[in-house]
Amino acid sequence: MTCPKILGALGRSVLLPFTSGEMNNSMNKSKHILVTVARSPEETTKTKIVSIRQQEVDIHNFVENGYKFHLENLSLEILESRKEHKSWFFMTQEENVSVQNFCLQLELYEPVSIPEIKVLNHTQENGNCSLTLACLVEKGDQVTYSWREVAGTHPLNPANGSHLLHLTLGPQHADNTYVCTASNPISNHSQTFHAGHRCMNSVTPQWGLYVGLVLGGIFGVVMIIPVVILLLRRKGKTDHCQPTMEGKNRTIYAQVQKSGSIQKKVDPLSSQDPCTTIYVAAEEPVLDPAQRNFEGGEGCILGRTEMKQGSKTEQAGPGSRQPGTLKP
Repeated sequence: MTCPKILGALGRSVLLPFTSGEMNNSMNKSKHILVTVARSPEETTKTKIVSIRQQEVDIHNFVENGYKFHLENLSLEILESRKEHKSWFFMTQEENVSVQNFCLQLELYEPVSIPEIKVLNHTQENGNCSLTLACLVEKGDQVTYSWREVAGTHPLNPANGSHLLHLTLGPQHADNTYVCTASNPISNHSQTFHAGHRCMNSVTPQWGLYVGLVLGGIFGVVMIIPVVILLLRRKGKTDHCQPTMEGKNRTIYAQVQKSGSIQKKVDPLSSQDPCTTIYVAAEEPVLDPAQRNFEGGEGCILGRTEMKQGSKTEQAGPGSRQPGTLKP
């Protein structure tokens, strides 16, 4: 006897319809329905699941050991399928003088999870991009794989059902999009891969690095130039305000004539020159910080020159020049 195959998902409810039509409402009271299960159709010993007798015909549903039988359409429902439910199910329908036998084969599969595409190998040579892609799933029984290119411009030749795809892409195909579909008899899921993420971006980082370096150099020059100009201006002002080392210490020669009339009387000092030569060292005054600011800015302030005499201070007479204040 050939048994139709029913496919189900593990962990979910599965409905096994033994007949395609509804139950005959005019059946007589002597009808008996028996549902059994076996690991193979050749087994002589079967396990009883449901047994419905004459006095129970008016009951619509029968639940026993995780099974539910629907009398209105003669179907058996497995409430939560497990691997051990992968078996052959038999139903025997007895009437007054006839017996009908039905059977179904149940196949259970774990649903396929959403696949993930990984790049196993990537090389760039002579303008061509070579890729090895792997399509992988975490869950699923008897999974097969298929590949396709979205635009259909690049024919693919993967091995039948293989999860691997080898690509050699020229510039015209470097931005193609590929789809991997993982499937089994009860479910399927797909995932896409954009080749441009690997093939077109392999050169972009180098150009990006060059552009970044150039922009960084320009930015650095723009930031440094104002600082250099400001330092040069400050240095120029400092050189203009500060005297040179040679100008800090100078010797001033001055002649001072003694006051009073010249006496004709001969004395021992008459042979001396009536003019006295005074040697004075002029020193640069020390300026405090308040004197260095001129009208809110940096400027130069001329200080007074102090003249020092080694012996004593004398009053200059008529016709003499007094270059400064004389201090003993």
